[in-house]
This record gives sequence, C-alpha cells and structure tokens, in this order.
Amino acid sequence: MDKKTEESRIAYNKIAFEYDTSREGQYTSFHINELSNIIDLSEGDIVLDVACGNGTLLRELSKKAKIQANGIDVSENMIHAAKMRYPNMNFEVKSCYPLEWKDESIDIITICCAFHHFDNPQGFVNECKRVLKRNGTVYIADPNFGAVLRFLANKFWLPFSKSGDVRIYSKKELEVIFNNSEFKTVQVYRKDRGVFLKAKK
Repeated sequence: MDKKTEESRIAYNKIAFEYDTSREGQYTSFHINELSNIIDLSEGDIVLDVACGNGTLLRELSKKAKIQANGIDVSENMIHAAKMRYPNMNFEVKSCYPLEWKDESIDIITICCAFHHFDNPQGFVNECKRVLKRNGTVYIADPNFGAVLRFLANKFWLPFSKSGDVRIYSKKELEVIFNNSEFKTVQVYRKDRGVFLKAKK
C-alpha cells in the first residue's frame, strides 16, 4: 500500500463511525446527492462504488433501481459501518488499484470525493475501462476549486497533508485523463462545490 493510500486508510478509520456528522461527511453529502440525481440506472445493473465509505451513495442508487450493489474501500472501519447499515449489499476492504474484477464485468463505476486521493489516477482509469462492460459508464464527483486555490492546494498544502490527498484536478485535467484511456464520450461540468464527470466506454 502506497504512502497516500495508507494515510487515507488511517484518516477514514478515525472518523468512520461518526462520518455523517463530520465536516467531511457533510461536505460530501452535496456530491452524493448530485451523483444520485445524474446517474442513469437500469434494473439489474452491476454497480461498483470505489472508495464507498459507509455506503450512502449505494443506498441512494438502490432507491432508483434494483441493482447489484458493490462497494470497496481501504478503510476497514468504513466497510464495517457499511456492512452494518446495508447487510444486503456487498462491501469489501480493497484498494482502488488494481481493481479485482474481471474484464467487462461492471455496468456502472462511481467515485465520490475520492479521486483526488488516488496515487495512480491514470492506472485507475485504465482499470475502469478494462472492467466496464460495453457502453458501461464511470461517474466521478470531486471537489471544485478555483484555479488559484487549486494551484495553492496542490503546491503547498496537499504535499504535506496527512489525510491521503494527492491532487485536486481541474475540469480539463479530468477530461485528459479519461481521453487518454480512450473512453468514447467524456463529459465534465462544475456545480457549486463539485466537479462532476460522466465517461462512457
């Protein structure tokens, strides 16, 4: 496990059981709501939520359609909380890279407020392309920082952060990463505190 992933594991283990009322949990709730509104689902879809936390996004998606809900996270305590809350869903302690799923086995992949923690973003996106079925889709929600704040955070704050943060991405940077993996369509937009991406294989 790389240094930043280990930092993420430690940080989220500490707040797992109070996550919803924590500052981080309240910040993430906006992103969860927006994702749950924009994600297109069909009955029986196999959904993988990467860095799933306590399972809140999968709960919201399960209200929209009968899906096969799977969540992975590096935090043992987050996965324990998710299993306690939603025993009918599948949650496992796993890293985001590589993804331990077969080629073309997933319909939808979601990543909510976690992409900026990934140490190998291009490798992860390549893995998404591999495990997604034909016409499968990735949805990402991540923090939306203005250009100046993003520059300052990436240069002076995140290198010294102990919370596992790696890089805050611009809209253009996200587009480039997914285009490098040759996704068929890549759409990115900013809304309030979030930047949101939809990429179709």
